[in-house]
Amino acid sequence: MCYKKYNDTYQKQDKNRRMSVKYRVIIADDEPKIIQLIRQLGHWQELDIEIVDECRNGVEALESIVRNRPDFVLSDIQMPVYDGIELIRRVRDADVDPLFVLISGYRHFEYARSAIQLNVMDYLLKPIDEKQLNDTLRTICARIDERNRLAEQSKTLYVLQENQNRKAMERFWAKLLYRDETVDDACFASEENCNREFHTEFAPGCYQVFCVFSSLSAILEKSDAMGNGRLEVYIKESFPDYVRYYGNNTYMGYILIANYSEEKKNEIRQAVLALYYKIRDLREIYGDIRLSIGCSQICHRISDIFTAFEEAHSAEWGRLVLTRNGVLDYDQIAQLPGFSMDELITREEIQILLDCLRYLRSEELGDLMERVYQRAVCLNGRNPRDMMMSFFKLQTEIIFCFEDTERQTRMQEDVYYAYLNARNFQQVIRNIYLTCQKYIEEEQKKLKEKMGKPIQLAVRFVREHYAEQISLEDVAGAGNVSPTYMSKLFKSEMQIGFNEFLTQVRLEESEKLLENTNLTVREIAAKVGYPDEKYYSKLFKKNTGIKPTDYRRIYSG
Repeated sequence: MCYKKYNDTYQKQDKNRRMSVKYRVIIADDEPKIIQLIRQLGHWQELDIEIVDECRNGVEALESIVRNRPDFVLSDIQMPVYDGIELIRRVRDADVDPLFVLISGYRHFEYARSAIQLNVMDYLLKPIDEKQLNDTLRTICARIDERNRLAEQSKTLYVLQENQNRKAMERFWAKLLYRDETVDDACFASEENCNREFHTEFAPGCYQVFCVFSSLSAILEKSDAMGNGRLEVYIKESFPDYVRYYGNNTYMGYILIANYSEEKKNEIRQAVLALYYKIRDLREIYGDIRLSIGCSQICHRISDIFTAFEEAHSAEWGRLVLTRNGVLDYDQIAQLPGFSMDELITREEIQILLDCLRYLRSEELGDLMERVYQRAVCLNGRNPRDMMMSFFKLQTEIIFCFEDTERQTRMQEDVYYAYLNARNFQQVIRNIYLTCQKYIEEEQKKLKEKMGKPIQLAVRFVREHYAEQISLEDVAGAGNVSPTYMSKLFKSEMQIGFNEFLTQVRLEESEKLLENTNLTVREIAAKVGYPDEKYYSKLFKKNTGIKPTDYRRIYSG
């Protein structure tokens, strides 16, 4: 009763400072008088220590330590149920790591040796001496400070190392996926070079690349195609520990590189099948989904993973030809007849496509893509690798048609989704058309909202009649406004005067003719509205810095 009264009083006095204490301790002893004495002798407030619990046996102490996770424990060696040594062992097994000070009424070599083996901080003898207790408390507080400092230092070093590893792997994937020229090819000359440069852990043996495609990317957010990291979990569950693997979730799908020993080839195949079925089971959540995994051939040099990546991606594209989902091997499509990009779309037609995007020509785009679509129908049974290469070349042209990097990134993903949503090659082409058409419609709407109808009609009139001798009055008539108002519209909405805009359009068109035709400079000048060749050449040099003949020599194919 006396002990309880003291304890209640102490807790009330201590209540206001508990939020700011630096160290937390649990006292465990089966003698209440010993606990009370320790409370009285310890300089708790001075040392900024909070007694978070007091326990009378080993079971209570273990439960309290796991629950409260104190910085250190003062524990009697001789206690009911678990003695002090057994308590320490069980605490360590519970993955809790407080420091321990053991208390005993007598010296005993076996206990002392056990305590040393368990890395006990100190060993106090009863009766408890005030100076010895507080010296021990100061020592243990200093040890806690040092341990926390080292832990924080270790955490900082870990974060720095993780950042270095992340940046290194970004460079690794930039080289593999996009052939980043800033990364030296020599980094992939050997496992040693690769591991040193990118912090990987590749070892001599087999290499294989897998490309995981899923229509979940069209269902879920584009940036999280497989959904909340599920694929990473499935890979970890499917692939055994002896496989070194690295993965990257991109807008193109999930790319996985596996490195393993020769004798594990058959087991790797089973792991890939297991991964396929785990992902396929997501149909229970998302409904019917299309899923395929493209598998490269096995290679034995790390420098060959570039070829393996291309093979895996090509094999995954094989779903368009084989018209089925599943685990697809490069061997299944390698012998199919190939085709060149010109059989799908010519260089001149690509230029027309880009002009349609630049100048928002919807009808012309539709006519062009209809012709390309019909060719894709004829090419539908050809080699998926050539389908993939043609697609990425076309995608690259479309992307770099835009100067804005944000628009480039958005268009890159949008065009790739034209592939993800297709079941055959002609659908890929159709979806590309729909993507481009959607962009044109959105931009036309923005242009209309931004400029209003008069200036929109004026811009269209200039682009359609730039080869003629048109004037501001002609353009104003097309916009149904006065010449004065049209002049103001050009300056306010286009940030350029009418004559400057007309010159800009004419010179842009002449650049295309210089690049893509054999017409003479005189003929080109006339075609873009300048009957006087000398005037045209002078104007061209003033705006571009070079003569038309020099431009043709530099930029023509």
